[in-house]
Amino acid sequence: MTVTAPTPVPVADGRAQRGHSGRLRSAFLFTLAEAGVSVFAALLLTWMSRRLHVNPMNRIGQVSGLAGVQLRLLVLLTATVALYLVLSRLLPRAAVRIGAAAVAGLATGVTASGSVISLRGTIWPINGFGGDIGNLQTWAYNVIDGVPLPEEYPPGFPHVLAWIAQLVFDGDPTKAVKWVMAGFLAITGPVAYLAWRMLLPPLWALGVGVTATLPLVDPYKPYSALVLVVVIPVFAKLVQVVQDAYKLGRGRASLIGAGLGLLLAGLFLLYAGWFVWSAVGVVVLFLFVLGSIARKRGLRALGEAVLPLAASVAVFLALAGPYMVRLLGASGSTKDTYFYFDTWIDPAYWAMWSASMPTKLQESGWPLPGELGGVGIVPILLITGMAVAFGLALRKPVVLTLAACTGSAFLLRYWYASHMYQDQVVQLYPRTSMQIMYCMIALTGLALYYSVDRIRSWVRTTEVLSGITGRIDAPAGRRTVVIGALCGLALLFGSAGSATSDAFMPKNPEKHRGLGELTWYSHTVQQPDGSCPKYAPGGVCTPFEMPKRPMPQRPGG
Repeated sequence: MTVTAPTPVPVADGRAQRGHSGRLRSAFLFTLAEAGVSVFAALLLTWMSRRLHVNPMNRIGQVSGLAGVQLRLLVLLTATVALYLVLSRLLPRAAVRIGAAAVAGLATGVTASGSVISLRGTIWPINGFGGDIGNLQTWAYNVIDGVPLPEEYPPGFPHVLAWIAQLVFDGDPTKAVKWVMAGFLAITGPVAYLAWRMLLPPLWALGVGVTATLPLVDPYKPYSALVLVVVIPVFAKLVQVVQDAYKLGRGRASLIGAGLGLLLAGLFLLYAGWFVWSAVGVVVLFLFVLGSIARKRGLRALGEAVLPLAASVAVFLALAGPYMVRLLGASGSTKDTYFYFDTWIDPAYWAMWSASMPTKLQESGWPLPGELGGVGIVPILLITGMAVAFGLALRKPVVLTLAACTGSAFLLRYWYASHMYQDQVVQLYPRTSMQIMYCMIALTGLALYYSVDRIRSWVRTTEVLSGITGRIDAPAGRRTVVIGALCGLALLFGSAGSATSDAFMPKNPEKHRGLGELTWYSHTVQQPDGSCPKYAPGGVCTPFEMPKRPMPQRPGG
């Protein structure tokens, strides 16, 4: 007698599909909750700091304001820990995610709060209508008036500024720009956290991703740093999707690739510089990944891997292609001849930068000689971290991507620096210091992550072999680890944010040179309505007349 296997019941497939869709819906809701909590924490701390009534032109007022921000940080951190303890009993899966997301928001909420305090009493942003910030305001007016923007500059920020000005500030970008910059500052931590959550668990995304942003945060033009902290994790995620395309399926992999292409296009239109410094490494990276897939899994797997990459490139070119063509066309004629402090120092030194505001660094013979052959302890630690990350996990998508972007930045840095004398151009090469520093800190964090992962695996194997139950995984033990991580990282972020804010507090340039003189100018120049800022010294300010806005170009007229 022949026995046949029972026919599969269709209901089971339906249940599996419903179960899968349920997991996707749950993951989406958790991610949405993380994003909402993180942004809310950042904006809440910034809003609370608006209530600090101090004179930012007075040093005692500045110190009191900075201390007030730290006091509010401690209150919100306490509330975050309390919320985590409650959720750890009611919703264990959500507790760590919500706690880490909240601390990520507080991380850059501190810097945004400091920026708000430093500009209290003046309508102007940092540096008023001068320099780059003046150009951005002019271009936002041009967007409103229908006047074409410069071909080489990314159009994203002028359009964002113009849109917010029209929506909230009666169509006046000058009134809007201070608050738009504070908003970008505030959300840098949440955005960095969410970008790294695509690759790492919550606490590690907080510890690696947000920590790596600390040297980059710039109250003057925060949107450029925001692009850097996101674009590299997005590249890493795209590498991961390409490697795992055969597991995801063609449709899902292509859909994810298209979504990442959309995100990359938005970042490119907001600020393109980091794409330029990463371009060589990213191209080589994907050639290597695709070649490795073809060699190990064959041509069919290669075809599946190409699909998400092709979808990403197609969406990117559809949205950002026109600007990329203009940028490439203008690159041949655009020459950066601005030689400033960072172009005079050793090009192999990347651990710190000062732009055109070196304060006393120039007098001290910067960079100071380090402990090992002139190399300081921080670069030594970061280089060691890089080596460990390479040794433990070089083939992991995130480590491969960081290695490629670091190598690309070094290559172009030395290329332009070596041709600087011959061509008499800078081409912004000192900005690669920011990308190199960001990648090196992230690699060091990943070295710790993969080391802990190895140790945990070894401990679990030892426990299984010896018959010991896993006491390390006890809920109470996990809670203390999470609380310690949240508190420690929050205090680190708070200290870094306060230091950055203090550097931009108003300082009289006749007594103190540095970044603070930009903010001093914001308090000492006449506002567009003809009045002086509230805290202008002696109520006297420098006369200022807004530049005339160009008339829009209309066809035939």
